[in-house]
Amino acid sequence: MSPWLHSELRVVFSPDQVTLLQVQRTLTWRGLRRTPHDVYSVPCNSANGPQPWRAALLELETALPGYADGKTAATVILSNHFLRYALVPWRAELADAEEELSFARHCFAKVYGKAAQQWDLRLSQEAPGMPRLASAVDTDLLDSLRGVFDGAGIPLRSIQPHLMAAINGVRGRLRHSAWFALLEPGNLCLALQQQGRWSRVRSLRTDRAWREELPLILEREAVLADDPAVPHEVYVWSAEADDAALPEIDPWQLHALGPGLVPGAMAAQGRHLATAMAG
Repeated sequence: MSPWLHSELRVVFSPDQVTLLQVQRTLTWRGLRRTPHDVYSVPCNSANGPQPWRAALLELETALPGYADGKTAATVILSNHFLRYALVPWRAELADAEEELSFARHCFAKVYGKAAQQWDLRLSQEAPGMPRLASAVDTDLLDSLRGVFDGAGIPLRSIQPHLMAAINGVRGRLRHSAWFALLEPGNLCLALQQQGRWSRVRSLRTDRAWREELPLILEREAVLADDPAVPHEVYVWSAEADDAALPEIDPWQLHALGPGLVPGAMAAQGRHLATAMAG
């Protein structure tokens, strides 16, 4: 059977919930169509400590065998709660991927300390000369995820950081100079693009009062960017917000990039479905 006709299992892996979504992949004359169906979500008891993902992993391990049909490959989207981000400047003298990764690890160590030596790093694909967004995740989490999919007999196609998946899903709608704000419950990730180049990325804790906090956060990040030409366009990706729900903050111009702009997802089906269909 052609791989274009296979079903895909999209998994959103968060501290408070695991969502599994089957997506039918069909090749049409207009291109690849992805049709979501059979959403299954299970809440988790999130916890602090060295392995805050353990409860979610156990729920995933219990659910996966029901999706092992020999035709399905999986994609996992990791919540930003499990990730750290950094901006890696372009260095023309780096000879290969190994040197690029080593330099990225150096950038993380400057921000997060020696713990970064134990993390698995991923770099965004950018044109030569451009800074790259990099993500870091606990290696034990990745190994554990691969283990439960192997145990269920389901091929794991990719594990994607939520920030990267969300940006890829809406890249064509972002201006060359704008902020991208990605909201999850309890987390706000801000990335700044100037003239098509990533220039800043920050991940912050927040709460349900993020609308009231956002003006102060944006003003603080603009000051820290230390650039008089910092843009005031902000694209907000949140499955729980639309243009009507966004605050009016002069001189900031906020635009919603909610689930209605993610192919196949509908606002009424919730944030986890919207996240699953990102990328």
